Amino acid sequence: MAKIGEVLKAQLKKSQANYFDGLCNDMVKHNVTNVNAAKTLTPEEAGVIVLGVVGTQQASGTGFAVKLPTPQRGIWYNFVLAAPSVANNSNAAITVTTTSNGSTAADLAVGHVATNNASTNVVAVVDVLTFVHNKATAGDRAMCVCDGTNWFFDVVGDAAGAITLA
Repeated sequence: MAKIGEVLKAQLKKSQANYFDGLCNDMVKHNVTNVNAAKTLTPEEAGVIVLGVVGTQQASGTGFAVKLPTPQRGIWYNFVLAAPSVANNSNAAITVTTTSNGSTAADLAVGHVATNNASTNVVAVVDVLTFVHNKATAGDRAMCVCDGTNWFFDVVGDAAGAITLA
C-alpha cells in the first residue's frame, strides 16, 4: 500500500505544467509541534506533539499542562516525550487533558496503556493523561484520535507507571 498522499502526489505532479510540484513535495509530511509550557492545542496543530527538549530534563521545578481542543472528528495527536526524563518532583508531571470546549476538562478519554510490558484497558471515560514525574523517559508516547465525541488513546511507556490515563 502506498503512503497516504503518494498517489495524489504523483497525479498532481504530472498536471498543470508542474504547478503543484512544490505543494506535492510537502504533501506526505506530518505536522510537528514542540511544546515546552502550558498550551491549548488547536485542530491545525494535529499531528506529532514533541514534549520537552532532547537532552534536557523536563520540568525541573514544575510540570505543565496541555489541553486538547473541542472534540472534532478526525483530529489526532501523537505525543512523544523528548526529554530524557521528568524531574523527581511531585508537581513535575506533564499532563494532557481532554476538554469539552478547549478549556473545560471533561471525561472524554478511553484507551489502552502499555507500560513495562503490562497492558491495561481504560474503559470508563477519564480526562487526564499523565507523563509521570521520575518515571516517564524519552520515547514514551501516547497517540490519540477523536471520533467527534471521545478521544481514543494508545499509550506506550517503558517503565511501570510511566504514563497513566485516569
